[in-house]
Amino acid sequence: MRNKILVVEDDNILAKAIFEALRRANGFKVELAVDGEEALKKMKANVPDLILLDLVLPKRTGEDVLAAMKQDEKIKDIPVLVMTVKQDKASISRCISLGARGYLIKSHYTLEEIVNKAKNILSEIGN
Repeated sequence: MRNKILVVEDDNILAKAIFEALRRANGFKVELAVDGEEALKKMKANVPDLILLDLVLPKRTGEDVLAAMKQDEKIKDIPVLVMTVKQDKASISRCISLGARGYLIKSHYTLEEIVNKAKNILSEIGN
């Protein structure tokens, strides 16, 4: 069975690059969401195995999405890898306290490293 990954990213070029890198790397089934509201709708409609979540999003921030997920029994246990430009300690600790499995500063990672991090999280949870 192919793992389903939801990429939540409002930068169209970066979203497509991550989408293609994940799809090619392991044949992941990848879906995209461009804002926080769309992300919550998509994860409730078709529960993914992993979410790659930006924090700076239109309509609803990534932190808001994480908080909303924790309130919903259906989606509260989906592992989340945060990928963002935000480097402040408050954002990092808030995301970790809300259950994020990892926190990546986008400019510090290559597409290959992001794909490997996603694979590692999926293998840790047994998918």
